[in-house]
Amino acid sequence: MRITFLVRNIWGIGGTIKTTLNTAEALADQGHEVTIASCVRHKNESDFAIDPRIRVLSLWDVRDPSEGGERLSVPDKISRRLPSFLDKDEVNNMGESSKLLDRRVKRFLRRLDTDVLVSTQVSLNLYVAQYGGPGCVTVAQEHLYLDKYKPPVRERILANYHRFDAVVTITETDAEHYRKAMPEHADLVECIPNAIPPNPNEAADLTEPVIMTAGRLTGMKGFDVLIEAFARIADRFPEWRVRIYGRGGDRAKLHRLIGERGLKDRIELMGPVAPLDAEWSRASIAAIPSRFEPFGLVIVEAMAAGLPVVCTAVKHGPIEIVENEVNGLLVKPKSPRVLAEALTRLMDDAELRRRLAGAGKATAVRYEPDRVVGRHVELFERLLAGRS
Repeated sequence: MRITFLVRNIWGIGGTIKTTLNTAEALADQGHEVTIASCVRHKNESDFAIDPRIRVLSLWDVRDPSEGGERLSVPDKISRRLPSFLDKDEVNNMGESSKLLDRRVKRFLRRLDTDVLVSTQVSLNLYVAQYGGPGCVTVAQEHLYLDKYKPPVRERILANYHRFDAVVTITETDAEHYRKAMPEHADLVECIPNAIPPNPNEAADLTEPVIMTAGRLTGMKGFDVLIEAFARIADRFPEWRVRIYGRGGDRAKLHRLIGERGLKDRIELMGPVAPLDAEWSRASIAAIPSRFEPFGLVIVEAMAAGLPVVCTAVKHGPIEIVENEVNGLLVKPKSPRVLAEALTRLMDDAELRRRLAGAGKATAVRYEPDRVVGRHVELFERLLAGRS
């Protein structure tokens, strides 16, 4: 099959980008012809390695012209300053959201020749719904969850998603919410989880006194809660450290909080690193203190590396991936005290770390691309067959 993924920016970093690349590579392994169309390109090199078998194209190169970016025509410069039809309800939070981006996506869709088009985010799904699929199978992927959207965006979703051949969620809970919200089109909804490759390194030996986490440095990820939790127990465990990987707008805020708690030598903001495989292997506990988490790639990544995980019991991903006291620990969200208690248990008990890590590693196998990709292929083939 010829399969095209439409993404906002393949040159950035984040869970949607990573799982799209994982899926695309697994599809290429099976001999499918895969293209990734990125709405924008903002830098020369991608954060994640892109398999050379995957064709990548950008609809708008926003780099400086001296670095290969576009020189916009006068009409395009005018369109760049005009609002997108998505801006009224703040559907698209990309800085490039504009009438110009609308036009670029519309032109791409009208010219696209593929068997399957997979759009990977709500603004892109609404683009496809607005401009129509190019005579191919269309699949709307959702990497957030329905209940998280503001009412105006939710209304747009429920008014437009029936135009797709399928709507794919990453958790069963969210799939059920879509089916209940779209009862006349419930048969369109499928659940296919994110794909996470196995960690190629030796499993962590769980002796390094390091707690690790990763993600975008925003309030969603709850790294401030982790800092506050560790501050409660740092004196009791003087040999332990915390490493936080990622970038984002909250870096200065987190750095300031670390300083206020007197933990500059104990908690490190490591910046973005991709891939994280080797870094997980240098830690002994993974902490995921998210305030909300549609899926939780880092949970499965940590499990695949052989780490015990402690994460907040937020919908939807964590409570579907983690079985409390079996393959990880679930804790009350936004509570430094409760998180500190769970971390203390793991820091005190090497046997508990090993037991949870072993069960977690078995859980991670369920999300390996060669298992998940078959569900995508089965769906695509069924939808194509239905059109013949």
